[in-house]
Amino acid sequence: MTVIIRKLDKTEHEYLAYTKSLCGKATYCICFEEILRAVTLHNFIEMLKTFFKQDKVEVIIGDKSLTVKNEMVLDLIKKE
Repeated sequence: MTVIIRKLDKTEHEYLAYTKSLCGKATYCICFEEILRAVTLHNFIEMLKTFFKQDKVEVIIGDKSLTVKNEMVLDLIKKE
């Protein structure tokens, strides 16, 4: 399983981490601020490892920022 982290376009310190489910029919994601203090990211990865019974999760930092075309979707992702 691979989690990809990408910076959100038009933001200074917001990132999106996401992965596809093992069957490929769902995408799991989390939005967080400041990549170096990402306790939330750690908890997200631990949740994935537990739920999908994975010993290892690879984390990749994407080199391009992510542009979310639908602002309503972005608002839902960022909602606390």
